[in-house]
Amino acid sequence: MPLWLPNGVVIRDELEKFMKELEFLAGYQRVMSPHIAKEEFYQQSGHLPYYQGSMFPAMELENVNYRLRPMCCPHHHKIFDSSMRSYKELPLRLAEYGQVYRYELSGALSGLMRVRGLCQNDAHIYCSVAQVKNEIRQVIEMYQHAYKVLGILDYRLRLSKWDASNPEKYQDKKDQWEWAEGILREVLVDMNLRFDEEAGEAAFYGPKIDVQLKNIYGKEESASSVQLDFMSAERFILSFINEKGEKERPVIVHRAPLGSHERFVAFLIEKYKGAMPLWLSPIQVQILPIADRHQEYAKQVWLMLHNAFVRVNVDNRVESLNRKIKDAKESQAPYIIVIGDQEVASGNLSVQVRGSSANKKLSPKVFLDEVRLQIADRIIAP
Repeated sequence: MPLWLPNGVVIRDELEKFMKELEFLAGYQRVMSPHIAKEEFYQQSGHLPYYQGSMFPAMELENVNYRLRPMCCPHHHKIFDSSMRSYKELPLRLAEYGQVYRYELSGALSGLMRVRGLCQNDAHIYCSVAQVKNEIRQVIEMYQHAYKVLGILDYRLRLSKWDASNPEKYQDKKDQWEWAEGILREVLVDMNLRFDEEAGEAAFYGPKIDVQLKNIYGKEESASSVQLDFMSAERFILSFINEKGEKERPVIVHRAPLGSHERFVAFLIEKYKGAMPLWLSPIQVQILPIADRHQEYAKQVWLMLHNAFVRVNVDNRVESLNRKIKDAKESQAPYIIVIGDQEVASGNLSVQVRGSSANKKLSPKVFLDEVRLQIADRIIAP
């Protein structure tokens, strides 16, 4: 299980903020649920019959067995079932940044790519059959937007289907499997998206669309998914009152646009080789005062940026300017500000943008406005 250091937490928090904004605009409601539940709960959900090999062993307390949750979905089903639902409430979109635990074999563990404790930007959409295609389409459009903002353009879509020859993983409900796979296929075709189909890659409760990315070694990993669940509503006896005043089973869409945050951060680190976009950079501005007499102005600039929620650092070490510049560039800071006699006298800043050797002379206000706009717009450069 990874330990997150301060710089990593910045990246993770910025991703979380980004996705929460998208989910708010898309009508999701935020919920929270416990990390542990009674074993019988996961028996009901189907995780123990079909997913037990990926769960941590049971913990006994007062003659009752408990398990760490491998997914948030059964907890969200209980939230849906906490009151009688009307068709007027649907689609009901419940979202959670949920910590989950999966017992990966030690030989399968790999850095941040594959871990035993992970955080997902999980959500579950409860809707009618008539609504399901549009909900899946909207989820895919959210994925496309998020990937574009993050600068990830090279990925493969996979329609992950069941395998009738594997009864240990999949229930033999051929008609329902084919119906659900058909829904996902139709949405992909209607959106003119290229995709491949692979049997045996579905979740135990339904087929899914996986977004596949390659790591630096060329190995594919699933980064995101949208899943069509036709079993859980029956297992949990979920229902809503339809337009006719009758009880009807909802269809459930599982979705995690960034999948495991651990894995997605790993993909971003590999893609950008540490030179993160400005809005994701742990340190966005490095200030380099040349001598002690420049420290006071450096502190003033730091305070201005800090109070505007820009992540800024002052290098006040007793080192040569060349050494400070070298270290600042190695830190991949998007902006480097050098402060010397000219800057103190003029009240301006000497700004160097990552990837350029040229220096720009800007007033503090102009520089702040430029940085704030780029952060707000989440642009890729500098």
